[in-house]
Amino acid sequence: MDSHRFNEALKKMTAAHPRQGIGTLGEKTVHAVLKEYYGGGDESKEIKVGGFVADCVCEDGVVEIQTRQLYRLDRKLAALLPVCRVKVVYPIEKDKTIITVDEESGELISRRRSPKHVTVYHAIARLYGIRQHLADDNLTVRLPVLSVEEFRSANKKRGRTAKLDRVPTAMSDEIVLARPEDYAALFTPLPDVFTSAELAKNCHIDRESARRVIGVLKQLQLVTESGRRGRSKLFSPA
Repeated sequence: MDSHRFNEALKKMTAAHPRQGIGTLGEKTVHAVLKEYYGGGDESKEIKVGGFVADCVCEDGVVEIQTRQLYRLDRKLAALLPVCRVKVVYPIEKDKTIITVDEESGELISRRRSPKHVTVYHAIARLYGIRQHLADDNLTVRLPVLSVEEFRSANKKRGRTAKLDRVPTAMSDEIVLARPEDYAALFTPLPDVFTSAELAKNCHIDRESARRVIGVLKQLQLVTESGRRGRSKLFSPA
């Protein structure tokens, strides 16, 4: 992680998308800043590779930034991984400040910290959408840990709020996952036997996310099914 380089990328991209009022920065600023940070100059961006347009192409391969549904990368990864190295970047928005402005005047209505606490385990659950590629030697997953400001506009007359953009303000850490051992280190030590509900409790995530995490760990051959306890499946470290 290079904090100075991240700050330079943030400065460049926010200058390229100037404010037209509070909370009206350019479209998808998180994506733009991460593309600048990981990809560099404009000449490396939006390059066609193997029938797909890559976010960035660098000396060490292709960089793909995804800030939402990772499953959308499935077909692209299937095409690219046999021929080149790919770096998938998925941000963990650990700290979020929600800034709401008036839709008409642009005046600040409120500024508050989001109560949601996003962790690496939520990100691992999201990787379920590309789980079949995670063990590929050509794939590296990078999870930058960000603080962000989410801008929203409110229409008081209609009583509705719309999201405008999310703007990163700082990068505090980066988690790099290149081998199954990197994933295993995040869960060390796993209990000898556990259910998805127990994993959810230990990792402070919901049960659906825990089931997806287990799906990722099974794909990486880090856990196996080991029976049942009542109606619940049991899992053990492989």
